[in-house]
Amino acid sequence: MIKKVYIVFILTLLILLSSDMTILADSYNYTPLETVIESAESMSVTKVIDNSNFLNQNNQRSTYQFGELKDVFVYEDKIFVSDATNNIIYELNTSYQLVDTFPKQDLDEEEQSYYNLNQPNGLYAFDDKLYVADTENQRIVVFDIYSKEIIMTISDPQDPTFDNRLFKPLKITVDRTGRMFVIALDVFEGIMDFNSDGSFSRFYGTNVVTMSFFEALIYRFSSEEQRQKQALKLQTSFTNLDIDEYGYVYTVSRPDNENTIKKINFKGQDVLNRNGYVNPVGDVVYLSENQGGLGASNLVDVAVSPNGLMYSVLDETRGRIFTYDNEGNLLYIYGELGDRSTMFSSPQSLAYYEDRVIVVDSLNHSIIVFEPTNFGDLINQAISYYSQAKYSEAKILWEEVLALNSNYFLAYNGIGKSQLREGDYQSAIKNLKLGNDNYNYSKAFENARNEKLDIYLPYMLGFGFVLIGYLFYKSMKNALQREGEEDE
Repeated sequence: MIKKVYIVFILTLLILLSSDMTILADSYNYTPLETVIESAESMSVTKVIDNSNFLNQNNQRSTYQFGELKDVFVYEDKIFVSDATNNIIYELNTSYQLVDTFPKQDLDEEEQSYYNLNQPNGLYAFDDKLYVADTENQRIVVFDIYSKEIIMTISDPQDPTFDNRLFKPLKITVDRTGRMFVIALDVFEGIMDFNSDGSFSRFYGTNVVTMSFFEALIYRFSSEEQRQKQALKLQTSFTNLDIDEYGYVYTVSRPDNENTIKKINFKGQDVLNRNGYVNPVGDVVYLSENQGGLGASNLVDVAVSPNGLMYSVLDETRGRIFTYDNEGNLLYIYGELGDRSTMFSSPQSLAYYEDRVIVVDSLNHSIIVFEPTNFGDLINQAISYYSQAKYSEAKILWEEVLALNSNYFLAYNGIGKSQLREGDYQSAIKNLKLGNDNYNYSKAFENARNEKLDIYLPYMLGFGFVLIGYLFYKSMKNALQREGEEDE
């Protein structure tokens, strides 16, 4: 009997655990206690472009067949996609139709050796220039977007790091001054920072290597050759990056790094806000590989929204996209792995196009477009209104969010913060408590206390002065009485 009860207990525990770990089709989020909770759907697939419906501007089937798609970038009304199989960059219009390709196709034999790409990977467009990480050609290529001419190539960084190592750029981003930040294969010293003229400047924002006590002990008594091998194993490299309008570089790294998402300033320091319920690392509830699960999220790309108020990261492990605001709050989660055309097989990159998110999948040879649902749009608009100091408008939208999903804790926070800004401290205390926002709850409580003090303190002080005056008068009267009695 005891054995049967034990077996039932174990099975029940496994079911409960798996229900938290393996939510695939249903939309979900996390509570302040880091438990999984159901959520309304925030983003939905509205278009899938693959080899069955890849069209040109004349609405005819394209002569190109998607291969291994590596990166996607949106610049003005142009969408650029890199294809490492066909060694080509596609330029699409806003209807996702093929407009043109990089490099130019009408090249003579001499030009081909210079223009042809070899497994192009990362893309970035800025100031009418298209920057391409031409990985196997061991160079960065800069095209003029309109003429398709090559303006500049960067192939040999003048740094001792590459004396015995090939320069194979993987990902690239560019700031408003034209400086290039590059992630290169097997480069663990950090992000490579190039000047606008293509000269190498420095390594930037290096990931810190952390070792356990046992690893440190082995490292201490190892030979120099063994230490070099261990260093390569212990060091963590960035997997992708993006940049916002202020020049902050957002990065993602492998899950064995302490902070898998970073926001790096010009000094190379991580200044990412992590004030949300859960740490911005992707999934926080999962079965480790030792437990038979998939392990932690493997983040392969990050994209900052056009308004700079949020950013999204792409998890290759489970095919999920996590969107956070500037405070580090997890806003919503969407996407999944599966066999349907609207699901991922091996998502590689994502990019914002206005309020939409475009994802390329290397195995499905497809481009998948997500658009906000009513629920997701309300969240985005509420955050936008709050950033513009339109607190009343933001509060109304957060109330609509709660009508769609009463378990959405951030809505209580949003309402509470708006009420705090408006001076409605008692209501703010109630909502911030429901939202588990301890920081703003303390501010609301302090302001409510000060507000009461402002009302009652004058009366208290008046009463105190009257009481002190009365006691002084009584004391003087008693003293005069005693003096008179002594004289008699």
